[in-house]
Amino acid sequence: MARHKKDINIRLVAEQAGVSVATVSRVVNNRTDVSETVRRKVSEVIERFNFAPTKSVERRVNIGIVVALDGPLINDYITQILDGVAGYSDGGNLDVTVVLYRVCPEAKTLLQTIRERRCDAVVIVPPEPVADQLGDLRDAEIPTMLINGGLTGPKMGYIGNESYSGAVKAMEYLIACGHRRIGFLCNSLVNSNDHTRRLQAYKDALARNGIAGDPAWIVPHHPTEQTADAGFDQCRSLLKHAPGVTAVFCTNDEMAMGAIKACWEAGLRVPDDISVIGFDGLPYGKYLHPALTTVRQPLTELGAGAVRYLDEFLKGQRTVLPEETLGTELVIRDSVTTVK
Repeated sequence: MARHKKDINIRLVAEQAGVSVATVSRVVNNRTDVSETVRRKVSEVIERFNFAPTKSVERRVNIGIVVALDGPLINDYITQILDGVAGYSDGGNLDVTVVLYRVCPEAKTLLQTIRERRCDAVVIVPPEPVADQLGDLRDAEIPTMLINGGLTGPKMGYIGNESYSGAVKAMEYLIACGHRRIGFLCNSLVNSNDHTRRLQAYKDALARNGIAGDPAWIVPHHPTEQTADAGFDQCRSLLKHAPGVTAVFCTNDEMAMGAIKACWEAGLRVPDDISVIGFDGLPYGKYLHPALTTVRQPLTELGAGAVRYLDEFLKGQRTVLPEETLGTELVIRDSVTTVK
């Protein structure tokens, strides 16, 4: 016979799960001193009986924003996403914990870190540095939203941007301006669907317009502490090995900033001698000289959307986490001009 909701209490959950009341309390309060096996068993009973803890054991929802760092700096891309998170969570009945997770051999696992910070759900940005650990979160059934990542699962979703179509917009604009010799500065392609799609869009646009690409036009990523340094180094390499290029498409705005400096140091005026276009639409781009033409992705909207979907999921307002892609916008400024 089905039990009435009022008959379902923490003692019943403990009995059905074969654990102590204290163990159920630790699971409900997301304590770390519970094995994943026991946690999963108790969670299954809680879900089966639709158990809602009483006020004596209930606590506020805590959503962790995991900033995965494989370098020493938080860049402007991350801060725009955090602005979106803050905009949604400010003043709400919701706790947000920013978890700076540095990827290094001596680091604790991401799952252990999340448990220690008592996160009920997590947003991960960027997901690439912790790609090898996302399966652990999926297996532990921690509600997770990836920003610009593609892995999914029963309690894992993502929200991202239209990288491919956005890069096509950039390339078609350059080609419409008369550019046929266009360089491409790669960011890291490791575990990054976003960056890979931008490179593929670059290649497809050349082919679609009957332009025979030159391997020297594509410069592989040079890892650096600051992304702008990579743009500077890679653009210098491009100008050395493919001096005839008339435009440079950079995987992101920070690389474009470095590329512009490399062009000036090489005696090339931007955009009179060479055009530069970026991707992301970071706010400082309009203040560069020249103001940067770019493809804007909705970074604040990505941050707000990710935390909103987790909030709704934890409140039972949605049963699955979405797989959502938001559009991009070509922002035309001063760093691109027509070929003379």
